[in-house]
Order: sequence, then structure tokens, then C-alpha cells
Amino acid sequence: AVVSTQSTGTRMQILRCYHLLKSPSTKLFHLHLSNFKKDSILSKSFEEKTPGFQSMHITKFSEPIFYQFSSNEIIYLTPDSPNLLESVSEDFVYVIGGFVDDNIKRSTSLNRCVHHKLKTASLPLSKYYKKLNHKQEVLTINQVFEILLLVFNGWSWEEVFTKILPSRKGYVPSLESSANNNDDNNDSTNDDSPNDDSIVL
Repeated sequence: AVVSTQSTGTRMQILRCYHLLKSPSTKLFHLHLSNFKKDSILSKSFEEKTPGFQSMHITKFSEPIFYQFSSNEIIYLTPDSPNLLESVSEDFVYVIGGFVDDNIKRSTSLNRCVHHKLKTASLPLSKYYKKLNHKQEVLTINQVFEILLLVFNGWSWEEVFTKILPSRKGYVPSLESSANNNDDNNDSTNDDSPNDDSIVL
């Protein structure tokens, strides 16, 4: 059988998310896969290339996310959202949108959320980092997942972005972030720890 390279990449990113949860020092999320239809290319990719996938502790359902959770619980993460994610709360289900098609049009996920009246948020990258080349980079599913997981485990946003963002892509700390760091060091204050949550892919 022929499996597209895009679906193989998505499969590997999801598996990286799953393995991130297996660290004994990590407080756990629960991982869901929505819109996961048995006859989809992605599902067939898992069946053919991932032995034991069905026994993994991952909830899979074929319906869209808003059929499984209340719209009041859902925060859909998209870089096109004007709302910056400030914290990770146990009161919400966070959705990481993964498109198999690399040529997906900008704002596709945001427009869907507006249509279904879902809350959206973007990672607060612009608050802490800027891009030297001003080109929007698409983070992988597992990168976004790890960012949320580390924040959940007590890391600050800046610490997480420093670890996850590839320096070769031209990310540099913003002046606002550096100024805030100096203030924090002078005041010797600590940020509050984030709460639990669930993640849906």
C-alpha cells in the first residue's frame, strides 16, 4: 500500500507526543485524536507502520472535537488567532490542529472555529521572541505539544520557547522579554504554576 509522506510525518509527530508522556517525571495529559476515521490515510498509516497502536493509551474518535466536548471547554490553538494563550488550565481542552496537506490555506482552522463558535488562542511567541526574517514558521504537532506539556509541568513560557524553538530558524528574544527578565531578577518574584489540562490532536 502507498502511504503519503504527509501522513507519515503526521503519524511520527503524534508518536513523539505519546512518548513525551511516558517520562516518569512528567505530569500527564490525556491524549485524544479527533476526526480519526478508520478509512483515512492517517489511520491506515498507523495500522501498517505502528504495531501495537490500538493498545496505546490514546482516545480515538471519528467525530469533530465539538461533538465530544462542550464548546465552552475547547480552546483551539492556531497561529492565526489574535488571542495569546496566557496559561494552561484544567478547565479547558486544548486542540492542536494537524493538517495532512502542507498547502493548506492560511486561517483555515481559525475560520472553522469562528463558524463553530469555538474559542481560539495562539502561543505567546510574539511576547517573548521575534523572527529576524519575518517569515511565519509552522511548528510541528509535537513541538506545540511539548511546549504545552512543559508549561503544565511548571516551566515558564520563555524557558520553554528557549528549549523548543530552533535557533536556526532565526528566533531571537524580544526586547520586551529581556526587559521583563531584568525586572523579574531585580524583584526576585516567581510565576504561578499552571494547572492540569487535556490535549486533543
